[in-house]
Amino acid sequence: MSKIASPRTLSRAVFAAVRGEVLSGRLDPGSRLLPRELAAKYDVSVSVVREALTRLSEQGLVVAEPQLGFSVVSLDLDDMRDLYRLRVLIEGTALRDAIEHGDIEYESRVIASHHRLERTPQMVDDGSGQITEEWAAAHGEFHHQLLSASTSPRLRDLADRLRDTSELYRRWSTLTKNLPRRDIPDEHRALMQAVLDHDADGAVVLITDHINRTASVLANYAAHSPETTEPAVRAAEGQH
Repeated sequence: MSKIASPRTLSRAVFAAVRGEVLSGRLDPGSRLLPRELAAKYDVSVSVVREALTRLSEQGLVVAEPQLGFSVVSLDLDDMRDLYRLRVLIEGTALRDAIEHGDIEYESRVIASHHRLERTPQMVDDGSGQITEEWAAAHGEFHHQLLSASTSPRLRDLADRLRDTSELYRRWSTLTKNLPRRDIPDEHRALMQAVLDHDADGAVVLITDHINRTASVLANYAAHSPETTEPAVRAAEGQH
């Protein structure tokens, strides 16, 4: 990285680089992040790295602890299950409300966002199992538009924030080996069709299944990951 650039610009670049490594799984859950090593790697000052890591901690991707420094957030099945359970409740309620109050403009937004999602390559073409940033953005926009006709701005905002929080978990779920057979594009098409059919009950069932399938895949990944927090692993082993 060029040292001619301003510290703020360099910090944004380091932020984007480390964020990409965390989301792609190249940095393992729970692994230490040493500012001096990262400064050498990216050819920037330690203060620039610390600023970037602090921003990542504000997004929940990195943990900052006094005396211990920075580390990638650990997999915690209890937290993950709580997050996804809340997502089911909030998104299901918001989706029902959106379908009941949606008009042709709402349907058009859902169709357009689904078209973009379906035409965007999902995986990086290098065999790494990483999701492309373009697909991640299109996926988030589709789910946002599904709820966009809800009459509650607070409900829509809460759904968006919970989905953003679960982004790291969702990306890690794609790194699982021997994934169960799943047709994600078909799941999205079914959600769009439920909107067009004004089938609120069916849509709630679909969004619940869609969210829970990701949670189940991640639970399988976390249960076999040495970086998963021990209490969470024991909790997973005790649930059937």
